Amino acid sequence: MKRLITAVLIALHITVAFAADLRIYPPVPGLEASAHYQVRIRTTADGAEWYSAFAWHTECKKEEAYFDTLKGWTHTYVNFETSGPVEIEISRVNGQPIRSAAVHPKRHASNCSVKDGKAFVRLDKPCLVAVDIDGQMDGQDTGKGYNGPPLHTISLFANPPLAGKPSPGSPGVRTVKPGEKPPTDGDWNTLYFLPGVHDIGAGFPVNAHRQYYIPGDAIVYGSFFNNEWPNGQDIRIFGHGTLSGARIKHANALKKLFSGNKNASRKPIEIFGAKDTRVEGLTIADSASHSVMLINDYSEGHPNKVQWTKIFTWRTNGDGINPFGNTLIEDCFIRTQDDSLYAKGLGIRRVVLWNDANGSSFVLSGLSNRKLIVEDCDVIYSRAKWHHWSGGRVFNMRGEGENPAGAGVIFRNIRISDPRPTLQQFFICMTVPEPYGEGKRGPGDLSGILFQNISIAAPSVINEPQLLWGQKDARIRNLIFENMTLGGKPVTSPDFFKANEFVESLNFQK
Repeated sequence: MKRLITAVLIALHITVAFAADLRIYPPVPGLEASAHYQVRIRTTADGAEWYSAFAWHTECKKEEAYFDTLKGWTHTYVNFETSGPVEIEISRVNGQPIRSAAVHPKRHASNCSVKDGKAFVRLDKPCLVAVDIDGQMDGQDTGKGYNGPPLHTISLFANPPLAGKPSPGSPGVRTVKPGEKPPTDGDWNTLYFLPGVHDIGAGFPVNAHRQYYIPGDAIVYGSFFNNEWPNGQDIRIFGHGTLSGARIKHANALKKLFSGNKNASRKPIEIFGAKDTRVEGLTIADSASHSVMLINDYSEGHPNKVQWTKIFTWRTNGDGINPFGNTLIEDCFIRTQDDSLYAKGLGIRRVVLWNDANGSSFVLSGLSNRKLIVEDCDVIYSRAKWHHWSGGRVFNMRGEGENPAGAGVIFRNIRISDPRPTLQQFFICMTVPEPYGEGKRGPGDLSGILFQNISIAAPSVINEPQLLWGQKDARIRNLIFENMTLGGKPVTSPDFFKANEFVESLNFQK
């Protein structure tokens, strides 16, 4: 009997391949689908058949550390693989008709329309997008002062085919059944979580030269952790399933039980001494702390990579990705309720960013004087529940860090398309001025950053000024703004910014 159950579980792992260029995973055994949206997908070939995709969801709870203004909000998402164009149909589970739909980033969809109460989206190549239904985000201010009903949003994750997917029964592959305690060591190199619901708890140890695979019909509750510097290399955590922190208590709720670093092991993925380590394809939902931490200084020839990863957080300290000195970030989707990305590491490319309550798109406090390119990124929503404080914004140097920085840093092709951003886009403050709280960066000028092709759809809805604020021993100087626009109009003058006497030599170019 036990062998029969195992055989069935292994058979269930097989993804449903309806066409050579489209692969859809079956429902997750034991997990409820979204109560708000249902999704079907087909190729664009003549006469192609529609197939249902499992609609995952994550929810902002009514518990400690969850943002109160977002209680009851949900986000539905689907993951599938494609190497060609696809059409996606979105409808409401309750049958209520959809009246309008808009894709963000807009350029990723060759078509978005509504017919017979359903939304139809065509994507011509792999990409990660959100679809705003009935103007929930685009048509209203959801930041400071919002007191409307919970919003139920949706994303479509058209992933490229994932290379190197293991097969159960192959040499070196150890399968884990739902409910089984996974091994931390043994004569295997790949730990494969079979379809269904798993719970590994907080701080499950991962080790060098091992793979951890979560397929698109599996969810793993818990977090992966390694704090041994020599043991953080050549680790791959991948798949199109979800790693969820929903069952991990936030540090705030555990303050009486823990001392020291209460967030230790509570981060979904935290690896010290990371080299040649990869996070690929995963969805990370409801993080209890920072979502991905690959901790190491620059190690020439041994980069870490975070690719095609999607992140949803609802809680305080629910940050996105910190690349430290040795990580390249590409093709990710990050919706966080704290800071999304720390501008450092080996580069950041093609990332979609979304904040609702309490976070910055790019935190600049970790910048150094070395080459760093952040490019082709889309800030689709930049909202905040707060007003006079030092967090939030798109580009934020909030009076933190120290030492000279900026030489060799380029932000280019950054599209800030939010039609209703709560706060200003630039809050580059070496000293945080009143009335935004406190904060003072250590000595060292910020100099030499190139901001190239920065398009801002709209200014702050509460008229917050764009800020550059230096200090005597940490000036802001020699910044270049090339082809920056606001509302489609060129920005050509330093008057765009509110600045103090410690800001100088701002260069504007068309």
